[in-house]
Amino acid sequence: MKPTAPGPLLAEADLSVDPLGHPASALYGDIYASRAGALGQARAVYLGGCGLLDSPARWAGCAQFTVLETGFGLGVNFLATWAAWRADPQRPARLHYVSLELHPVRPADLLHHTPPELQALAAELAAQWPLPVRGLHPIALDGGRVQLLLALGDATELAPKLRLAADALYLDGFAPARNPQMWAPALLRALARLLKPGAAAASYTVAHAVQNGLRDAGFSVTLQPGWGGKRQRLQARFEPLWKRTRHTLPAPWPATQPRHAVIVGAGLAGAACAHALAQRGWTVEVLDAAPRVASGGSAMPAGLAHLQPSADDNLLARLTRAGMAALRRALPPERDELAHFTPALLTPADALDAQRMRDWRDRVHLPPALAQHIEQGWLVDSAVLANAALCAAWLDSPHISLRCHTAAARLQHDGTAWTVFGPDKQPLARAPQIILANALQTPDLLAASGLLPGPDWLPLHPLRGQAQALPARFWPALQQLPQPWMGSGYVLRLPTAAARRLQAEAEANDTNTKTDTDWLLIGATFETEARPLTPEQAWTHNRASLAALTTEPPLPEHAAALRHFVGTRAASADRLPYCGSLPDLTPLLADPQRAAGKQLHELPRLPGLAVCAGLGSRGLTLAALLADTLAAALEGTPLPIETDLADALDPARVALRRLRHGVRQTVTTRLDSRLADL
Repeated sequence: MKPTAPGPLLAEADLSVDPLGHPASALYGDIYASRAGALGQARAVYLGGCGLLDSPARWAGCAQFTVLETGFGLGVNFLATWAAWRADPQRPARLHYVSLELHPVRPADLLHHTPPELQALAAELAAQWPLPVRGLHPIALDGGRVQLLLALGDATELAPKLRLAADALYLDGFAPARNPQMWAPALLRALARLLKPGAAAASYTVAHAVQNGLRDAGFSVTLQPGWGGKRQRLQARFEPLWKRTRHTLPAPWPATQPRHAVIVGAGLAGAACAHALAQRGWTVEVLDAAPRVASGGSAMPAGLAHLQPSADDNLLARLTRAGMAALRRALPPERDELAHFTPALLTPADALDAQRMRDWRDRVHLPPALAQHIEQGWLVDSAVLANAALCAAWLDSPHISLRCHTAAARLQHDGTAWTVFGPDKQPLARAPQIILANALQTPDLLAASGLLPGPDWLPLHPLRGQAQALPARFWPALQQLPQPWMGSGYVLRLPTAAARRLQAEAEANDTNTKTDTDWLLIGATFETEARPLTPEQAWTHNRASLAALTTEPPLPEHAAALRHFVGTRAASADRLPYCGSLPDLTPLLADPQRAAGKQLHELPRLPGLAVCAGLGSRGLTLAALLADTLAAALEGTPLPIETDLADALDPARVALRRLRHGVRQTVTTRLDSRLADL
């Protein structure tokens, strides 16, 4: 019988104190650091062993520097590295720190056991400490200049799913005799694939098995005088004799290229991408064919971002968890007007949905802040957001210029940069990096540019939707609704920015309109473009979808105040977005049989061309996460999601499937022909 995959909820560290007062793990029977002092050990063994206390330090002159660590523990190594970075006038502009941890400590324990010199840094970290849930948890510190990526879970499972290029490696698991899995040869090889050639490594342990495992993984190993009463410590340098073939390290953005991007599309996806790049210092031009931002699928006054549970913790469940965390990180300071964070109540939409939710009771194990079962259904982490106001806030940056009424018709690359042409064949913008976030127009633009054989090589389908906004006073049964509700339909209370905009429009049309600050959004239909509903039909449908919530109708005079909204979502065939660089199909189509045998990471890519589209009805939940993922890929920094999630979003997946299907069809036809001859 196949073993059940572990659930996402992790057991936190069972911290105890040894007889001398040193923090220890009861599970592993080992202390967290040398009894001579955790900070001294961090500086002497790890920072000193990797050359970060040298003069100049190994990171001097670097634009960015990445440390990879096994065993975050109480975080002293990280805090000491952060402190050393802050104290060094030759420090890199950005410090990235990636740490693997199976049993995270509680933030109170982290603060309690942090050395006094590092307390201020520990407090900043503890304020953003994540829940103990498997996966990658990015944390931005020191104004975003220090990026901590906590990889929570089994290191042997997570390390192969990381994508980064580390300059230094801290090997700091519990002692090999206590926790041998953290020193296994397979894990050391997986870690080696995440290092740049020449990367330094350091460890407190000098066990022969560890030395041999490191040598087999491509390290040269030396032993140095120990610290804190220990006779020796280990230093190593990654000097592989083999050439990388299957695993290519992410490369930083070329120093010779300007950090300049053109984004086509000013909806949620485009605005999120522009914000993510501007936060990293890029100059961004945003073009949109519509007269204003947040048109198309982003045209509703508000929407619901929410976590999607699943019994098997599938791709969508993991993506939406990461998406909600990324959304919180990406919100601007005026978030209270843009977003209302409160658990949403999910109730079954039909019998199949009811069965699925019953299955969740025994198999969904998450902290209550993320998902919990109650009598009426499930409460899940969610936020109601004002679409247009959020897009405008993301685009409000001195690094971003916006041009509406500007349609892109064709792209052309001259070997150095891309030029975007309008319908009149006149150039609109030019940059080394283009991001297509124009939803349904994306496949047509690529096909018109000769970059796809046809739009069906990146298929997107329109899903038309209608919703209605109504002042809450006109529906007394819903006026005191405690949280967003989703079943066969939805009801959301609009955030302040969206309600204010609706009220202003209502007053502009009728000066006698009563001032309303409390509005409800009720929706939404799923229609085809070929068979759209009238506004009256859509309202009838949306009202009927609330039958499980209330059978009491709105007040008769509601009709005059009702506002109708239409948006067209763009969805892929597998309902997962496209996020990543576009494949170069010219060499692939020239030899489809060879191309069909490749993996996604082996496919050639069009330089400087990426896509972020097909978010469907999950634009608010996923836009910030996709933008962070795309920005990390462009800059060669640690990817904020696991590689299996990135592969599931890769726009090249469609081309690879088509190539493989074509090869299978060709082989089948040939076999059938030979059998007929026999």
